[in-house]
Amino acid sequence: MNKISILIAFLLGVSNLITAQNSYSGSVYEENSTTPIPYAIVKVQHKNIGIVSNESGKFNLSNQGIDAGDSIIVTCLGYKPKSFSVSEWKNDLSIYMKPDPIQLSEAKISAKRAKEIKIGITNGGTKSLFIPLFTKKEFSTDNLIGREIGTIFNIENNCSINGIHIYVASNKYDSIKMRAIFYSVENGLPKDIIVNRDIIFSVSEKNGWVNIDISQHNIHFYEGQQIALTLMTLDETNKDQFFIYAKMLSKNGLLRRDNALGNWKKSKGGMSMYISGFEY
Repeated sequence: MNKISILIAFLLGVSNLITAQNSYSGSVYEENSTTPIPYAIVKVQHKNIGIVSNESGKFNLSNQGIDAGDSIIVTCLGYKPKSFSVSEWKNDLSIYMKPDPIQLSEAKISAKRAKEIKIGITNGGTKSLFIPLFTKKEFSTDNLIGREIGTIFNIENNCSINGIHIYVASNKYDSIKMRAIFYSVENGLPKDIIVNRDIIFSVSEKNGWVNIDISQHNIHFYEGQQIALTLMTLDETNKDQFFIYAKMLSKNGLLRRDNALGNWKKSKGGMSMYISGFEY
């Protein structure tokens, strides 16, 4: 082997080493345990780059757009966040997260004053109009986990929320797993997560109303508050069709983003989804 061949082999080896060192893969576990934390969000600070760990707590974050001076933050509802410098990152890193106990607030609801409420689109929308969870273009994408779709609700009175309801137009999955996330709203778009509860559920119904009981989470909203509710897909293996009925003239707005840290896109109309509970 001549000197040029040796030099090329050496440079290729160095290149592969650098690539390996910049491959941000790892597993997320509970502190002092081997119990994996599924669906944790792994994101690059101050950049719209992120991914969601799978059901086993494993992730592999592409190094595209990530610089040596960046920091990677790992978050999950119910746990304290952890951050790491990219320059210090070790491949296949094991990340241990400390539980962050949730202090449930109590609201006294008088039986005489409590009134059942439904906020959102309750009539199923237009039967000829429906929203795909994924577009046809996205069916060919390798990673669909972490996509979000949702809408905005205006809270008129203090209330306790105990249910989420979605009107499915068509579901070709055997079962699809999702996470419901409540956000504050700023300039018409979701901003910060305001409910520190990890609400994960599966939908196996092929069509019709799907009712998710969230009464155990003790969720309260207040008069004049504007909130966004989104559904994040946690299914990484299937790429079948899933449609939700919609309403063209809704003022709520339809929200969508491609990944857990992507930019929000808002369009006219609204999805057939509402929240239920009691106002007080």
